[in-house]
Amino acid sequence: MKGRLLLNEKLAKYTSWRVGGSADRLYIPEDKQDLIEFVKSLPEAESVFWMGLGSNLLVRDGGIRGTVINTTGRLKKMEMAEDGSVYVEAGVPCAHVARFCSRQGLSGAEFLAGIPGTMGGALKMNAGAFGGETWNIVKQVEVIDLAGRVSIRQPHDFKVSYRSAKGLEGEWFLAANLKLESGVSEESTQKIKGLLEKRAKTQPTNQPSCGSVFKNPEGDYAARLVEQTGLKGYAIGGACVSEKHANFIVNTGNASAAEIEALIKYVQLKVEERYGVVLQTEVCMVGVQGTETGTQNAVDLKSLSSVERFGRVAVMMGGSAAERAVSLRSGKAVYDALINKGIDAVAVDVTASPIDALADIKADRVFNIIHGRSGEDGVLQGVLEVLGIPYTGSGVLASALSMDKLRTKLCWQGSGLVTPEWYLLKSEDDIDPCIEKLGFPVIVKPAQEGSSIGMSKARNRDELVNALTVAAGYNCDVYAERWVNGKEYTVAVLNGEALPVIRLETPHDFYDYEAKYNATTTQYHCPCGLDQDEELQLRKLAVKASEVIGVKGWARVDVFINDAGQYQLIEINTVPGMTDHSLVPMAAKQAGIGFDELVWRILETSLS
Repeated sequence: MKGRLLLNEKLAKYTSWRVGGSADRLYIPEDKQDLIEFVKSLPEAESVFWMGLGSNLLVRDGGIRGTVINTTGRLKKMEMAEDGSVYVEAGVPCAHVARFCSRQGLSGAEFLAGIPGTMGGALKMNAGAFGGETWNIVKQVEVIDLAGRVSIRQPHDFKVSYRSAKGLEGEWFLAANLKLESGVSEESTQKIKGLLEKRAKTQPTNQPSCGSVFKNPEGDYAARLVEQTGLKGYAIGGACVSEKHANFIVNTGNASAAEIEALIKYVQLKVEERYGVVLQTEVCMVGVQGTETGTQNAVDLKSLSSVERFGRVAVMMGGSAAERAVSLRSGKAVYDALINKGIDAVAVDVTASPIDALADIKADRVFNIIHGRSGEDGVLQGVLEVLGIPYTGSGVLASALSMDKLRTKLCWQGSGLVTPEWYLLKSEDDIDPCIEKLGFPVIVKPAQEGSSIGMSKARNRDELVNALTVAAGYNCDVYAERWVNGKEYTVAVLNGEALPVIRLETPHDFYDYEAKYNATTTQYHCPCGLDQDEELQLRKLAVKASEVIGVKGWARVDVFINDAGQYQLIEINTVPGMTDHSLVPMAAKQAGIGFDELVWRILETSLS
């Protein structure tokens, strides 16, 4: 080959934004014939990307896999054809085409002076400027496919629309014949001069950009919408919305491709929020995202585009139930995580009325981390819905059901899911019927408390009576449940997907309050020790169990596998703990989700 083949070539210097990772291979052909021979030599399955001046193009920081072909200054032939059209190869800059046509006394191509790309890119994007569009002056085009075959195509072979021209898959432009009207050379020259002066006055031509970023919506201008949204000068890292023209994003000197892409998404988000208009991009974004081991760190696009969307977040914690102390610890951890993520978070310790607690906050949404009654039972959820404040987690009905262990068990049973047998204990008169039905041992539970509060194991009648007395002190229904001999597991469910299973092991009679939050002897096994199929089955069961109750966002499902290998559902928590001993963060960590990111994902449930 006559051209140059470069390996792992950085593409930033080939793009008008001056950003982008490396190409596996970059080929710069000597001329059109050399290009044809090179294309013929490529493996059949090779991925190929064609590049001109690199305008209207964002190459991501991870670069482009496969082969990039750069035609700028190589496919540079431009001449008058015998039929009076202008023959232009794909690598000729559009501004050169405008001047050439003017010198030939041809009119209609002046607008090309305002397009900062090559003829090949202009054909692909149906580029336009100052009221003109490329395909309005195209007579025919010359294309090449991956086998190196060259063909002539007519305009009717393409589906041409605003900033788009789609032809046959796997064909690229080599050249075009432009059909223009006769004109006066001096007039065309003056027109081009005027257009360039206008461009210099209205566009940031002295800073790296890609040209216009967004397509103009029908009947409006993208620049007007962006400017009226107040985004001129808004920056993410080294990427900035131009102060000169709001439809341009400029590289102020040290931008990464990830920062530019994040800013594009942010502008789209804010314009849609204000005007209900979804701005479509003109720019072509290609390549893979950068990684932390690359030359430029990847930007968390989700954080950048959504952080302001959340507004002020009230982290409601504490409450007046038995789990208040745990809730305060969870709330502190959640609050710190939100601050770390750049969220405008406010810690709210609820000691009485949640309405009073929110009175002076002006919260846009609530991260609910109040455990147990008043926070997990549908009451707070109902208050927030009346106030019109979005909140994390499940709604009123699912919260009320899951907080009531007996009604949860009834729902599961009605859906064919297995849960241990139980007996409702209204008074000591129910002790003997309970023993007759369940035998010993049993575990006695307050039906509307969490964190194992008020639970006791009973091995005989006296212990059962004492357990009833303890549980009845929590002013709710009390029931005895058949003791399950086996191993205890817990499964966190996040947005409808189960996280890795945790097996619990404690020297206590059961996983009680002390074992959950204070003991150092509790063991957490994650991986849980089940084989792949068993864990998959358990995770599916947890998702099903949460779906039956109508859980949204996040939850934790507790399950026993008895000595016979039967899966038995115990209970579900819709506002699980988020302390340093808590199980949901532990499972998330095993799945590669850090604590701050976990909190972010839970907060996202408030958007729905």
